[in-house]
Amino acid sequence: MGDQRTRNLAQWLRWQEESHPKSWDLGLERIGRVWQALGGRSIAEHVVIVAGTNGKGSCVRWCEALAVEHGISVATFTSPHLHDYRERIRFDGEYVDPDELVSAFEAIDTARGETTLTYFEWAALAAFYLMVQRKPQLAVLEVGLGGRLDAANLIDADAAIITRIGLDHQDWLGQDVETIACEKAGVMRARQTVALADQHPPQAIFDQAKALGAKLWTRRDVLSVRATDDGFALDVPGFSAKLPQPQQMPGVHQHGHLAACIAVLAQWFTLEPEKVAQVIRRTAHMGRLMWYKHPKHGADWLLDVAHNQDSAEVLRDFLAPLKQHYGKVWCVCGMLRDKAHQDVFAMLKDVVDQWVLCGLDGPRGYSAAQLGIAAGDAGIASAQVQTVSDSTAALQAVEYGAEQGDLVVVMGSFVTVAEVLERLNEYE
Repeated sequence: MGDQRTRNLAQWLRWQEESHPKSWDLGLERIGRVWQALGGRSIAEHVVIVAGTNGKGSCVRWCEALAVEHGISVATFTSPHLHDYRERIRFDGEYVDPDELVSAFEAIDTARGETTLTYFEWAALAAFYLMVQRKPQLAVLEVGLGGRLDAANLIDADAAIITRIGLDHQDWLGQDVETIACEKAGVMRARQTVALADQHPPQAIFDQAKALGAKLWTRRDVLSVRATDDGFALDVPGFSAKLPQPQQMPGVHQHGHLAACIAVLAQWFTLEPEKVAQVIRRTAHMGRLMWYKHPKHGADWLLDVAHNQDSAEVLRDFLAPLKQHYGKVWCVCGMLRDKAHQDVFAMLKDVVDQWVLCGLDGPRGYSAAQLGIAAGDAGIASAQVQTVSDSTAALQAVEYGAEQGDLVVVMGSFVTVAEVLERLNEYE
């Protein structure tokens, strides 16, 4: 495509953002044609696909860390990214070299002909293309939106992990949890092993598994998780051990993620309890219940990309027992236009004392004033709400207002968390 051949990675990514008329264009026909033109070959010895509303990124991170610790070559595809596009495509936990990505984009550009692709589809094809070149023992693919029609579902996975399912992206996926679950269940294949991380999955998951003859592993039967005094006991097919509490990825919801990930990997690889314990102690995931120590500010900081009602519930449950240990809980929040803003505020209103709402730019952006209206509709008093133009102003507001002994939570969009984290890192 002419001058495309001379573009560096940053130029390619800018061009891809505008190269397709829709930011999301669900369906496998276009990307399928391009993938077949690229050869459509096997991407790894074993492939796991991860679907769900919340917790997908954590599961990908756990699978990756477990594989690396055991010397298993692993490739991951995940989205979105916080700081660096190459967070989306990693091999053995390391970012892909920019030149490799450029070469992949050039190959895709040649193969696609007149077919246009979304930004996400370019990323997915680049991940698949590079995995074919390296042929890892394990590939872990995170669904971007939905499941059935998502680009990640182009690959026939050997196993699936389905996480907690809630309301999000209703304009694309449906207006109720069961309808959304039908779309998520579209990643299943006949006679495939499917591990469910959530304790209470929707009925649609069971119905689809039965129709396909898939082997369903649930928390009700096969995936046993039991709390202990200093951690939890796990008993799943191929692995049984007493394990410590996750340190860098906190929250009891991670027990279900670990049960599903370990059970799936133990089908193919021997996992050692001490190595698993080491992974649980030290593995972190940027922007997910992530503690941060501000170098110049005495308050504790917690960053989390909770941006829908379901993830807000997880954040609330995490904050509730902590609240008594802090003078005041502040919350910096910026959310995109297509989120259930009022529901998120309603979920968190009892664990947050002071809100600093910031606007986000772009076609999916939402102003602080609009967020303020949603907060009021959720029953949050106007005295508890401050609206500012952007994340920079929000950061300044909490740095001025919060005191030592307070807790500052930054949540909402990936964009909000990424912007605040970038500015915090500038202090170091």
